[in-house]
Amino acid sequence: MQALFVGRGSLREPSEPLAFWLTALCAFPAALLIGYLLHESIGASQVALFIVVAMLYVTLARGRLLGSSVRVHERQYPRVFTIVKRACAALEIPMPLVFVREDNYVPVVALGFGEPYALVVSSHWIEHFSDDELAFMIGRELGHIAAGHTRFHSLLSVNGNENPLISLIFGAWLRRCALTCDRVGLLCCGSLDAAVRAMGMAAFHAFGRQVDYQVFAEQQAEIQSDSVLRWGEWLSSEPYATRRIASLRQFIGSQAYAGAHAWFVRERGEEPPVLAAPGRVTVATRDCAGWWRRCAAWGIDAVVVSAIITSFGGNVASVGDSKAPAVVSVAPGVVEVKPPGMGPITIRGKQHAAAPPPVPHRGRLRGSWAWTNPLAATPAPSAAPLPSPTDEAEVGPLTFSDQGVGMKVGGQSVPLSVDALATFIGGFIKRLGFFFWFPVYLAVLVIVAGQTFGMMITGLRVVTTDFHKPGIARTVLRYLIVFFVWWMIVPLSFIWRRVLLHDRWTKTRVVKVERVVARLTGA
Repeated sequence: MQALFVGRGSLREPSEPLAFWLTALCAFPAALLIGYLLHESIGASQVALFIVVAMLYVTLARGRLLGSSVRVHERQYPRVFTIVKRACAALEIPMPLVFVREDNYVPVVALGFGEPYALVVSSHWIEHFSDDELAFMIGRELGHIAAGHTRFHSLLSVNGNENPLISLIFGAWLRRCALTCDRVGLLCCGSLDAAVRAMGMAAFHAFGRQVDYQVFAEQQAEIQSDSVLRWGEWLSSEPYATRRIASLRQFIGSQAYAGAHAWFVRERGEEPPVLAAPGRVTVATRDCAGWWRRCAAWGIDAVVVSAIITSFGGNVASVGDSKAPAVVSVAPGVVEVKPPGMGPITIRGKQHAAAPPPVPHRGRLRGSWAWTNPLAATPAPSAAPLPSPTDEAEVGPLTFSDQGVGMKVGGQSVPLSVDALATFIGGFIKRLGFFFWFPVYLAVLVIVAGQTFGMMITGLRVVTTDFHKPGIARTVLRYLIVFFVWWMIVPLSFIWRRVLLHDRWTKTRVVKVERVVARLTGA
């Protein structure tokens, strides 16, 4: 498959790599600008939380697919299985897990961060596509997998639905990815007419059968003649359908298509590469990531964790061991304690209203004072009502008062409400600091997804020495070692560059994703 994306005959849209890096560099400033215009706060902390939540959601989505969607194989919907298998064999990529589910908006989408990916076909659309049209739709999603787009697309849209805000920030790259993979879809269906019909059916559903696509494609000339009309494409993750048709018509007459088509129809086997079951292959030293690649992943993850801690009002350094004394202020009926690293604790006693002091009455003569009879019927100034004391009962760790139910934590009553719990969790996070939460972040994402965000960006994954996914206990032990003996791991990493100390002790490895696929497919 690499032959389709390297060299002069590459199927990639020429500006796609440049658009990726420019989009990555400009994404955060663009998010800040959009947040300012919409009067919403969008910062590094929100982006970091979004990344972590999206990785967890997409990884757990496979279980949701197995539990609520139809798994496609030779005996379950063989028509779709045959199309996917034929395309994977031609493209030389492993078969994804194929599911059918109800989705009124997305006909076909690929999801996941690594092999095996998931290919999801909508039952709302599947019967409206002919076999060659379905081959185009499936082929372009397989193209996203092969070109390395899918792991990023899964972060930006966890279910394939279009998001105008995401499209505005990342659209320049997403639209070029779509043009790249339209070319792969064209190879898989083998016909420009089928590709155009598939685009029409995806855009218009059943009405697409009534459309004259020759006339429809001519609308592109009107769009090209007015720059304002082209601006609407900026709010979409895909180019206009008319532009996609024009791009394929140009591509099919090029030398790049001739070379790609000759490669696609070459003599080959009928079976796609098969991922060997874990346990049959052992990780070699050359499969493991080098020092610089691991450091790049750690650097990206450190930025994410720092942003998350900052979002809760904390500092990167731990403040849990602060030597600052607690501040105590006492007023009549009120005692307020401000311990370091926590919010104030206020204790209120019963307060009684005191009689107001007599108010002298100024007479009419300047500089003279007149006595006023206190028994006269003159209205006395009313004293502001004081708050009534709050009664509180305790039952174990729970407290009950007229202000609601709370829980005693560290001598402080924490109200059981969303805002109060968020405040308490934020204080807890900022007290522990970066050097506690960094290994926790690594462990949680490796347990769930097999990789962290930094690993996903740099193409790494954590496995056991026989390519199994590490279990919970082994992963926790791995990062407990990191937490306690990082001061040994760092200097020794200059000696053992590929297999570090915690790798050796837990029999885990950080491997390059491309080597995982190559080893498990026997390439």
